[in-house]
Amino acid sequence: MGNSFDLLRLAAALAVFFAHGDFLYRLHLPVPFPGHSLGSLAVSVFFFISGYLVCQSWIRKPTWRVFWVKRLTRVFPGLVVAVAFSVFVLGWAVTTLPSAAYWQASSTWLNFVNNAVGLATVQTLPGVFESNPFARAVNGSLWTIRYELAMYGVLSALSWGMRGRRWVYPATALVLACLWQLARMGAWDAALEATGGPMAELFRWSDFCGFGVPFFAGSTFAVYAVRPRQWMAVVALLAVVGGLYAESALLRQMAVWVLMVCGTFYLAHVRYSSVASAASAGHGRVDLSYGVYIYAFPVQQAVTALCLARGWSFAVCLLVSLVPIVLLAWLSWFGVEQPCMRAAQRWLHRINSK
Repeated sequence: MGNSFDLLRLAAALAVFFAHGDFLYRLHLPVPFPGHSLGSLAVSVFFFISGYLVCQSWIRKPTWRVFWVKRLTRVFPGLVVAVAFSVFVLGWAVTTLPSAAYWQASSTWLNFVNNAVGLATVQTLPGVFESNPFARAVNGSLWTIRYELAMYGVLSALSWGMRGRRWVYPATALVLACLWQLARMGAWDAALEATGGPMAELFRWSDFCGFGVPFFAGSTFAVYAVRPRQWMAVVALLAVVGGLYAESALLRQMAVWVLMVCGTFYLAHVRYSSVASAASAGHGRVDLSYGVYIYAFPVQQAVTALCLARGWSFAVCLLVSLVPIVLLAWLSWFGVEQPCMRAAQRWLHRINSK
């Protein structure tokens, strides 16, 4: 069945681009629903789609080796190159330190290693973006990748351990929803942050559970082969009302989860035409969403510094940022992401044919 998941992921990446642009330029965060920024909503879309597609991938080939080779070659090649660009090209170009001091600083290399392995707990480079409104942060988008990898781990363990028991996926989503509420009521994140240990930087219950619910809702849709229905649009619209007017944080969060799940799935299939399918087949798949996501923040920080120095407006800042971001995303897809995925497929084919 045809779908527009790639297009929706690109739309979500652009929503993160806009939300971050607004924040980086004037420290204003677009908040469509109380307690839910535009960026966090867009990331929830990513996690729902990822849960759906990644679970389908496991169903097609339920083996650890195939699953993890595909997942790691999808995430890390593009990530490593993007981090290298941020540290070795952009950071070096804009740092206020002499080149020798920049390269000799341990924080330069710590930033590269920390972000390249997907941790993203080190967000600064020496002398970089120190005068920006949101000072010093180099790539504030990468922190969600560690939660994406964590979801892959949970999904593969459950799928392997439960051996086709489909109920485990909605059950996991329900458990994570309950844990989200318990963590909020018990202030688990505040207690974890008070310890000051490494886990306080790596993990937050609100993020793990908040992203996990749409991820495993997507997995549920995959294992039960759910098809799009008109009622999903109605439910999504009702969820918008709930997200806007619900008085409790739990009801608002539930409304947002329902909106992300039903709204995303319905939009991914509505009005998907045979013409679009033929165009996709004829010209090959192009998915720029990941490239936009991993390159946007550092480029926006650099352009924000330029625009504020010259007195250019926020709209101009967005437009000036968008051109190099799309170009870098295009280069990332055709020069890094797609070739690495194809190489992984060829390697798996050779291994499996022996």
